[in-house]
Amino acid sequence: MVSKKKSLTIKIGKFVDIKKNIISQIPFLLVSLVILGMFTNDTQGVLNVSAVLLFIITIGIAIKEKTNIKSDIVNLIKSRKVFFLFSGWCLLCIALFTYSSFTIEAFKEFFNDWRYVIIISLFLFVFKNDSSKNIKIISYALIATLAFTIFITPILKQFKDSSLPLFIQLRYGFAHYMTLLFPFTFSAVFIFKNVLMKLAMFLLSILAFVFLLYTGSRGGVLALFVESVLILFIFSNTIKSFILSIAIFAISCLVITTVAYNEIPQVKRKIDQTLYSKNITSSRDKIIATRLPIFMNNKEIFIFGAGYGSVSYNQYLNDNKAERFSGGGGFSKRKNEYVHNNDDPFFLNIIYNVGLGGLVLFCIAFFINQKDLYRSIRMQKSILNVGIFISSIGYFLVYCLFEFIFLDIFFLYNVLVALLINKKLSK
Repeated sequence: MVSKKKSLTIKIGKFVDIKKNIISQIPFLLVSLVILGMFTNDTQGVLNVSAVLLFIITIGIAIKEKTNIKSDIVNLIKSRKVFFLFSGWCLLCIALFTYSSFTIEAFKEFFNDWRYVIIISLFLFVFKNDSSKNIKIISYALIATLAFTIFITPILKQFKDSSLPLFIQLRYGFAHYMTLLFPFTFSAVFIFKNVLMKLAMFLLSILAFVFLLYTGSRGGVLALFVESVLILFIFSNTIKSFILSIAIFAISCLVITTVAYNEIPQVKRKIDQTLYSKNITSSRDKIIATRLPIFMNNKEIFIFGAGYGSVSYNQYLNDNKAERFSGGGGFSKRKNEYVHNNDDPFFLNIIYNVGLGGLVLFCIAFFINQKDLYRSIRMQKSILNVGIFISSIGYFLVYCLFEFIFLDIFFLYNVLVALLINKKLSK
């Protein structure tokens, strides 16, 4: 009888331990879902619910364990002075220099870019003793998000009531995320030890390239090509092995592109446009030539910008009678006004949004982040440090020459580098 009670007690104890273990993993699952939501377009509901739950649980644990995060916040700010100076500059421009009564909208855009980053930061503060686990969780979440985009997103798009072809929906909604996520997946090919995992990551990398070809995103394909070359360089031990890797990579890309050209009509159209069309830039050169002078003519706008998040971009161009032309915009019945396509290069968009001062601070903060990542890579390569380093180059320096983006990823990368790579957390 005693032995039966003892056995029952042991079983109950094991059940309680399992239950506690499952509950303890919930915050890590939620942060993975937040990462998924930040790097995709069609998961806003999942993102919002996960973010709210993660925030509540994190705050609850912080209160229960009496976690003092003040020193961590101070350390984060000290380690990223220029980055937070850039954020402060954005707030200054929003408060004092936003064009034509768009101040509230600009504040909303700034909050939207920071809200999930703040929640992830709180999570990293409270769970700082699990730093190694956090690095793995975030790295694997980024790779899983790429797989989700390739395999699940096209299926979800079939249920969307959209008149646009699937490849157009994917180009404008997901091509830029693919350029962000690809470096984490491709670098995992060289970092994982398990052969099956290496093959899985290699297959995902190939599918990512095919995905971008399908969408017709030339900026995305170019960014992926640059990212691949840089990753091969980082993981090559000798110049000879690097040259061999590049040769194999070039042949593989050529074969895949040739097959896609012959089998996928939109790939053929996009390549033909690039090779034979007179309008290779899709009117982007004319967009720059006609709009840059309008923003530069106003000294205040040139220094402080017209409004964070491009909230006043269209109004400013309409008020200043910007030239209207095919490929540069069109009349919107919903808004009952002419809408100018925001296809300016990212660095010009920063000037338009927060001025030349904002661009200078952004570039300095970007360089500091890359320098810290490079130093970390030289010490020890990981999916996270190589991924962020290459992703930042491919996204901000290549892809963003062709497309407009928001700054939430830049904010996230700076926080992740400071807290997980540089480990600027109190003990």
